[in-house]
Amino acid sequence: MVGRASLCSAKMAGMVQLELDEKDKESFNEMQQSLSQAQQELSMVQTKARMRENEQRRAELTLAELQEMPDDTISYTQVGKMFLQKPLDDLKKEFSDKATSCQKERDMLGEKKAHVEDALKKVNDDFQEFVRAHLVSKEAAAS
Repeated sequence: MVGRASLCSAKMAGMVQLELDEKDKESFNEMQQSLSQAQQELSMVQTKARMRENEQRRAELTLAELQEMPDDTISYTQVGKMFLQKPLDDLKKEFSDKATSCQKERDMLGEKKAHVEDALKKVNDDFQEFVRAHLVSKEAAAS
């Protein structure tokens, strides 16, 4: 086989031997990179969604605690290392707005996650199809 090379790839069931020329090797590497990038993007979106969920939960819990306090309670907000007095109503509004914005962002990230999952599935399907198309039979690999 002049101009063709064999490439071995690890797979769940064992070793798989692929027969690829230079153009196919480039395509194979590009598909692997695309698959890796899609997985990284999905991981990043999931991490951001978890962070926003935690921020929202923290804001809601803090707001619930503030709701129980009388309106004439003296309240403070932290600015760097110092604390400034702030009206309780302003603090309640601040935490309510924070919870709302986190929920909106989580909804947006949920849509993005669905889109990225679809893209990942397509890239994975294309990669699997490419591998199936270039598999070498056991008899041919043995010779």
